[in-house]
Amino acid sequence: MRELFRFSAICFLSVASVSSGSQAFAEIEAAALRIFENYAAALGGEQAYDSIDTALMHMTIEMPSIGMSMEREVSFKQPNKIYAVMEIQGIGQMKQGYDGDKGWSVDPVQGSRELVGAELEKLLSDTDFKEGLKLAEKYESAKMAGRDGEGLLIVQCITVDGSHPETLYFDEGTGLLQKMDTIEDMGEQGEVPVSARVISYEKMGDLLMPVHFDAKMMGMSMVMKVTRFEPNVPVDEALFSMPE
Repeated sequence: MRELFRFSAICFLSVASVSSGSQAFAEIEAAALRIFENYAAALGGEQAYDSIDTALMHMTIEMPSIGMSMEREVSFKQPNKIYAVMEIQGIGQMKQGYDGDKGWSVDPVQGSRELVGAELEKLLSDTDFKEGLKLAEKYESAKMAGRDGEGLLIVQCITVDGSHPETLYFDEGTGLLQKMDTIEDMGEQGEVPVSARVISYEKMGDLLMPVHFDAKMMGMSMVMKVTRFEPNVPVDEALFSMPE
């Protein structure tokens, strides 16, 4: 998923960023495509992901500066069904889902409603655990832009919808995504720059997954950890349908 990295996309953690420049490039350049392909291979490649029909993922999210903690659990069923539930300390439970046709959300503030447009696209992107294999599809254009001070390869991208630029940073030796800068749409608060870093990856079966992230947004630090990933587990089909 830009991978699980974009899982940090999890509500508050949707990885987003500090972009530089807004000029679109003509296409995905060969050097950038090679970096995307190396990343997909490092994660386990198509074969490892294609063996997963259902999955359950549990994670924790903490915002130390305001003393807030959250737990989120996401259930998947191929090809695109999603159910996500998040417990937010002091607020309550938020649920979102997609049944393959319709997206929905239930929370203590807005109640039950259908998700459409940008909100639905965000849910689908944030919870696509195969996104790391599909970066060439996610971006309209991408180009190699040298190295940063840590020696990481810089790839500057424009999303397919052209909404904003994103900057990705890859380790040349391992092929893994290490950092990301982008812009997150926070509704009434407008667009907010967010930067995120992968602290660690962990081998889970045939997959290599980012499991510990640190993100900074609006002057706050957010820490997300994937605590459990269970592939091919029984999943109740009713979870994905909008509650009546």
